[in-house]
Amino acid sequence: MRSKRRFILMLCVGLILTAASNTWAQNLDKRALDELKIMSDTISGAKTVRFEALSMVPVKSPDGVWLNLYGSSKVTIQGPDKLFAATAGDFAIRDFYFDGKNITAYSPSKNLYAVRPAPATIDLMIEEARSKEGKSFPYANILISEPYTVMVDNMTRAHYVGESTIGGVNTKHLAFSNKGVDWQIWISEKDHLPLLVVATYLDDASEPSYTVEFKNWKLNEPVDAKEFIFDNTTKAVQVEFRDPAAAKGRV
Repeated sequence: MRSKRRFILMLCVGLILTAASNTWAQNLDKRALDELKIMSDTISGAKTVRFEALSMVPVKSPDGVWLNLYGSSKVTIQGPDKLFAATAGDFAIRDFYFDGKNITAYSPSKNLYAVRPAPATIDLMIEEARSKEGKSFPYANILISEPYTVMVDNMTRAHYVGESTIGGVNTKHLAFSNKGVDWQIWISEKDHLPLLVVATYLDDASEPSYTVEFKNWKLNEPVDAKEFIFDNTTKAVQVEFRDPAAAKGRV
């Protein structure tokens, strides 16, 4: 009798887990998609956007050990064609200027800068970086003119995990699966802006995951047009435009 009850209990548990698994696999939870859309509209609807990002990205050392690099960025966006990002920390320390015509990268530590022509919009500039270099800013999807369109591309799962608290802020915790990546996002209930994103790549051994924490969001504040143009007040030397990691003494 006991073995029969145990069998029935195990069968019930198995059915419950199977049902939950099937629900996860088959559903694109509308609540999760709605929250993501509201967040996207909040950002894309602003004339100017400022935020700070703290990023953790794993890299493999020459002897095969995975290390986490931690960097910070201060970002300003205006319209579809103006971007400034100052990056520091474990990443290459540099200021990045995009004015709709050119990209300028400035290395404060080396006092070097480089300029190259760029596509006319932030969207095209990021697309070009991904196609040519295979990657861009860890928070690149937030910079796109319509983040929602990019985030739901090739999406297979959307799940409303529930409510959570980050740094005393009430958030909506959402989880998604797109082709080749599982990712989670925590969105503030108050202002509908992202506070944390965690992504795990399923088929990219060179970049298995990344974590980005967002803070100090400011929307629709006045921005000086000069902020997107490099002003060579330090008499920096112009060099060929290359990744600082590619060759010593280059930007």
